[in-house]
Amino acid sequence: MNTYDMVKQEFIKKWITTLHMLDSSVEHPMNVTERKNAIRLSSDIAMAATRSGATLWSRALISRTGNTTTCKPVAHRILKKARNRMKNRCTTITRNGKFGTKTRVRKRTELLKSLVPGGELIDDKDYLIKETLDYIVYLRAQVDVMRTVADVDSVTKDRKNE
Repeated sequence: MNTYDMVKQEFIKKWITTLHMLDSSVEHPMNVTERKNAIRLSSDIAMAATRSGATLWSRALISRTGNTTTCKPVAHRILKKARNRMKNRCTTITRNGKFGTKTRVRKRTELLKSLVPGGELIDDKDYLIKETLDYIVYLRAQVDVMRTVADVDSVTKDRKNE
């Protein structure tokens, strides 16, 4: 079995455990938004626990879970950064009409730091890339597992309707 499959298996185990923990701690029925946030929180905790706090991004995810009410959705954050990046591009054009290479690298590095949990604390570009690649592997495993769960759920719903 390859490493990626092992990551997915470990993530599934941890995710089921954290879902059970969150489900047992809820005292009232959850609405859709609360349920979505609980699933996202349990997924983040499971992903970080799978990595066992060995990376900066996993420790940042764990520390961020204590403040769940103020966490913005990742998609909103990415879109906001993309809008800001487009605004900033208009102001970074040099006299000859080309973007400054150093400016582009710095802005992309800052964007990458903002996307990786704990990335704001990393100054070494090589280490930032290593953390980013590791984070991408775990995000991909998370997405694959969630797709599988959604597919299984849709198949079971179809069978119930027959």
